[in-house]
Amino acid sequence: MTLYDAPGCWKCVEVKRALDGLGLEYRAVTVRGDPAARAALVAAQGEPPQVPMLVDGGLAVWDRRRILAYLAETYGGAAPEGAGFRDLPSYMGGVCAVDDPGAC
Repeated sequence: MTLYDAPGCWKCVEVKRALDGLGLEYRAVTVRGDPAARAALVAAQGEPPQVPMLVDGGLAVWDRRRILAYLAETYGGAAPEGAGFRDLPSYMGGVCAVDDPGAC
C-alpha cells in the first residue's frame, strides 16, 4: 500500500492516522520534488493531481473523505457518514484501477 502525500498536508496526516489506527503497513511517498510520484498521480487522476492518494493493490483512491470511506469498508474501523467510497460525489475525489486509468 502506498500513500502519496505532501509536506504540511493535514488531510494526509488524517489518512496516516487512520492507516496507523488500523495497523496497516504502507509506504509514504512525498510528491513534492519527486517527478515520478507526481506522474503516478497524474496517470490516475489527470490534471491537476491532488494528495492524499492511496494506492492499494490495483486501486487508486484520492481525497481524504473517499480514502477514509475506502479504509472503513475494506479494513474496518469507523466509517465516515455518507455513501460508500465508490458512490461519493465527484468533488470528493475519485477511484481508479491503476492498470486501466482510462476507465475512470
